[in-house]
Amino acid sequence: MDAARRALLICLSGGLAVAAAPDDGAERLRVVDAAENCAEFWRRAAGATPEQQSRAFEELLRAPHPTLYTSAVLGLDEPLARSVPERLAKMGKMGKFVPDPTRVEEVRRTLDADLQESARDFRKTFPGFAMKRPVSVVCSLGAFDGGTRKVEGASMLVFGPDVIVAIRPRGFNLRPFLEHELFHVHHEALLPDAPQTVVQSLWEEGLATYVSAALNPGATHDEISVPDALIAAAMPRIPELASRLLGHLDDPDSGPVYKQFFYGSLEGTSGVPPRSGYVLGWKIAEAAGKTRSLPQLAAMTPARSRTLVEQQLRAWAAKTTPERSTGAPR
Repeated sequence: MDAARRALLICLSGGLAVAAAPDDGAERLRVVDAAENCAEFWRRAAGATPEQQSRAFEELLRAPHPTLYTSAVLGLDEPLARSVPERLAKMGKMGKFVPDPTRVEEVRRTLDADLQESARDFRKTFPGFAMKRPVSVVCSLGAFDGGTRKVEGASMLVFGPDVIVAIRPRGFNLRPFLEHELFHVHHEALLPDAPQTVVQSLWEEGLATYVSAALNPGATHDEISVPDALIAAAMPRIPELASRLLGHLDDPDSGPVYKQFFYGSLEGTSGVPPRSGYVLGWKIAEAAGKTRSLPQLAAMTPARSRTLVEQQLRAWAAKTTPERSTGAPR
C-alpha cells in the first residue's frame, strides 16, 4: 500500500471534520459530494481551449470545494491553471480514459447509496469497522478511481466517478472495488503502526483483493481488480517474480520496486507485468485463507504476515519451471 494511506487515524480538521450519523444502529458513512459539477466540467472541457478548461476547473470544481481540488489530491503541479489542461491533453491522447459525462452523473448520483450498502454488508464480517471521518466524491481528472489523499494535512478516503466510468463499463459491479477500499481503512485501524514496505504492501493489497472476492462470490476478476489479462501475464512468471521480490521485501513503498509491482513498468524497461504485486499478494492471502477466517487474516501482525509472505515467495522462487495455468503454483 502506498504511504498516503498511513495517516488514516488522524482526525480531519476544518469544515470536513463531520461526525458520523447513526443509521439503523450502525455508523453511517458521511459522504461529501464534491463532484456535483463533474459531468458539466467534462462537457465544457471537450474541445475547449486550455484557458477555457482552466476557467471551468476553477468555477465548477475548485471554487465550491477549495480544500479538495488541490495539487495534493489531484496529483498535479502548481500552477493548476497550467497543469489541469496538460492533464486533460494527456488523457485525450489515451482516448479510453475520457469519461462520458452522462455516465459520470449516473455513478455520482448512486455512489452514496452504493457506499452505504457496501459498508453495512462489510460490517457483517468486520463488525468493528468504523469510519470516523467523511468520504469524499471528487472529480479526479484521471488521478484515481478510489483511494486516500491528503486533505488539510490528513488522509481522506476519496472516490473519482470520472475515472470509475472511464475504466468500468455500465453494469459493472462496484461492490468489490468499494469493499476493497473500505477494507484498507479497517486494516489501518487494526494495524496503525504497520511498516511501509514492499512486503507489507504485498500483504495489504493482496488481502484487500482476497477479501473483496470472498465477500462477493461470483465477482469477476475485473471486478476484484485483477483482470484476466493481468493474471495471464503474471501467473506463468510467478517463480521469476518471487525471486525478484525476495531481495527487496524491506524496501520502502515509495521506492522503484514497489512502483514496478504495484504501479506497473511505466517506461517498459523493468520487465515486470504492471500491477503484478496484486496478483502475488492475492494468491498468498488466498492460500492463507484456507485455514483462517477473514477477521483472523485482518488481525495478523506484520511480523506474522511477513513470515507467511516470505515463505510463500521462497517456495515459488524454488521452482525451476513456471506454471502455465492461471491458478496459483502448487
